[in-house]
Amino acid sequence: MPRISAYRLKHLGRIYAKEPAVSMPFEMVLSQVGIDPGVLTDPDAKIELTAEALAVQHTCHVLGDPTFAARAGLATEGAKTLVAYLARASETVRQVLEFAQKYYALEDSDLQFRLKISEEGPVVALQSNVLAGHQAPRHRELLVCGMYMRIRQIAGPEFGPLALLFEENDPEHCKALCEHVDCKVLCGQPVSGVRLPVGGLDYPIPTADTALLDHLMAHGDARLEKVPQETSSLSSRVMNLVKSRLPGHLPSGDEVAEELCMTRRTLTRHLAAEGTNYKSLAEAARSDMAKQMLLSESSIAQVAFLLDFGDQAAFSVAFKRWTGTTPAQFKRTNG
Repeated sequence: MPRISAYRLKHLGRIYAKEPAVSMPFEMVLSQVGIDPGVLTDPDAKIELTAEALAVQHTCHVLGDPTFAARAGLATEGAKTLVAYLARASETVRQVLEFAQKYYALEDSDLQFRLKISEEGPVVALQSNVLAGHQAPRHRELLVCGMYMRIRQIAGPEFGPLALLFEENDPEHCKALCEHVDCKVLCGQPVSGVRLPVGGLDYPIPTADTALLDHLMAHGDARLEKVPQETSSLSSRVMNLVKSRLPGHLPSGDEVAEELCMTRRTLTRHLAAEGTNYKSLAEAARSDMAKQMLLSESSIAQVAFLLDFGDQAAFSVAFKRWTGTTPAQFKRTNG
C-alpha cells in the first residue's frame, strides 16, 4: 500500500482543533482508527493512503459533520513544497499541471492528476490506483477542495469560473457543500476534480519567474533520481490484474491469488494488512471501467455483459451502490 507524507493529516488536525464541536483530542481520533498519534510531531512521518482516508472519514463522524473534510480542504494555506514553488513560478496553468503530474510523486506516490477535455472546460481529475472515489468520498472531497484552493491561490481570484466535480451522487450533501464555496458543485460525475474555464489552461500565472523555474526543475529532477523505485503495492497489482481481464471474465480471488503465485489465504492476509480486500478492489476496478464505458457509445446492457454481470439488473444495482445513481441517470447526466 502506498505510504504518503503525513502533511495532509497534520493539516486536518489543525483544522479539527478549531472546530466548536470537538469532543476529544485529535490524537484520540487517530488512535481509534489505528494511527500512531506520533505522526503529528514527526516531520518525516509517512502513513498509508487508506489510513489517511479512514482518518478523514472518522473525523467527520466524530464531529457529526460530513462537510468537515471539504471545509478542511478549503482551509488549505499556501504550501512550501517544491510543487508549490514550481506552480508559482510557472508561466501558465497548463505548466502548473505538467509540473504537478511530474513532481507530485515526491509527496504522494499514488495520487495522479489527469487532464480531461470537455466542452464546458478542461477538467483536472484526481485518480488513485488504490481508492476509487465512491469508496472514500469524504477523503476525495478533502483532496478536491484542497486543489481548488491551490488553483485560486496560484492563478489569482480573477481566474474562473471554476466547478467542483464529485463522483458520489448525493444531492443533499452537494447542496450543503455549495454553502461553503462560491462555485458550482456537481455530483454523480465520471471523475472527481476541478473544472477550469474554457481556455483556462493557457491562463498566465501572475507570479511567473522563468529564471527561478530552471533552478527548481533541476532540484526536482535531482530529488526524483534519489527516490527509490517502490515495488507496486499488492492492492495496485490486484487492481491492474482485474482491469487487464476486463472486458471479459471477472477473475475470482482464487484465480488472482494463483496468478500472483500465492495462496488465497496469503492474498487475503496481505490485502488486509494494506487495509483492503479482494472484493473492494474488484468493485473499484469494475466501477472505474463502467464509468468509462457508459461515457462511450456502449449500451447499459453491453456494459453489464462486458463487465461479467449476470444481467443488466444486477449491474444496475451494483452501479447504484457504487455511485448513488443508476447507469441510465449517469449516462443521461454525462452523455
